[in-house]
Amino acid sequence: MLPDSNSSSSLTVVAAEAAEPPPIENRRIIAFVADEASITALRAGLLGLPNEVDVRRGALRQAVRFLEKEAPPQAMVVDIEGVSDPHVALDDLARVCPPNVKVIVIGDNTDIGFYRQLVHDLGVSEYIHKPLTRDNVHRLVVPHLTGSTAPHPGVRGGHLVAVCGARGGVGATTVAVNTALALAGHTSGHVALLDLHLQGGNAAVMLGARPGSGLRIALEDPGRADSLFLERTAVTVTPRLRVIAAEEGFDAVPLIVEAGVASMLELLRHQFNFIVADMPMPVPPGMQGVIALARHVIVVLAPDVTSLRDTKSIRQLVSRLSGSDRVITVLNHSDMSGGLTLALIEKGLGAAPDVVIPELGKRMYQAANLGIPALQRVPALRKHLASLVREIAGVRTPAPRGSLLSRILRR
Repeated sequence: MLPDSNSSSSLTVVAAEAAEPPPIENRRIIAFVADEASITALRAGLLGLPNEVDVRRGALRQAVRFLEKEAPPQAMVVDIEGVSDPHVALDDLARVCPPNVKVIVIGDNTDIGFYRQLVHDLGVSEYIHKPLTRDNVHRLVVPHLTGSTAPHPGVRGGHLVAVCGARGGVGATTVAVNTALALAGHTSGHVALLDLHLQGGNAAVMLGARPGSGLRIALEDPGRADSLFLERTAVTVTPRLRVIAAEEGFDAVPLIVEAGVASMLELLRHQFNFIVADMPMPVPPGMQGVIALARHVIVVLAPDVTSLRDTKSIRQLVSRLSGSDRVITVLNHSDMSGGLTLALIEKGLGAAPDVVIPELGKRMYQAANLGIPALQRVPALRKHLASLVREIAGVRTPAPRGSLLSRILRR
């Protein structure tokens, strides 16, 4: 709630005898946001709310003008990035904003002191620093707007991401491997790439690594997942990335138990900032706990009918296991010859894919065969994964530099 300000510029103190603010009949949520990436994240994160959600291109000045002329909404989201004096600007907003309007502020200041000033001293409902992601909108903004209790934080530990292929051959392992590499590079965090395809997995092969021993045993016996297991099984790819995989023969019959998977995840979440799990599909019953605990579930699909069908099934599974829709859709090989058009894909999914990756040529296949990360051979892949990394890690990814000629022509 953002009460009216006075000459002391404090927005949190309202006199006891002050008149009760007029009731808000308009249950609309309106946002004024300055950049397209934040607009997209807000719309995706607020999807499903019963309220009317109106996200506009603009900033705090446009929010003030709106309130000067229009009926107040239930809640507002305002962008203060680039505002030279946010405190004065928010005072201007308080002048026209009724105290019972919830105000969420977004901006580019990451200082914890600034957050405390806005939330504790100025009385805004929440402050979120950019880049905005669908995940932090859903976790941090939606509870304020719905009046529900914010979800309790889980056990302290790494951010778990599950990668699922809508069907075989769509490139889910390629996405998992290169997303893990990009996370390690952009965040400088410690990343574990966990290949749960115990038979026929390709993650280690794509990185030129030889899988260690013990993954199957740890998944079958909860007591085997310990620090010594990591020393034996986790193969160092870069100083910030380790891969954990297996090479079980097709005659093996792994007996994966839920407790073994849980012990494995607990160990990894205490050792790594991010865990990217490449999931077998359909998900074996013993591994469904990975989906339940994942912060994001990335579903990779191709432009074909079976991919659309199975993406819907995976989304239903995720909602059943986790209680919410945490799916990020990645359309791979989007311009594949004979594939469905983007319009048909959007119609089948009910929304546009979150990430679209076109055919990137034979160097992708060469990289896999040589055991060289595709990010090193195909720079365009980094550009297409940038929005995915931003959503997972909540960090800005640098814009691609382009060719030398293009940089000269921009001067």
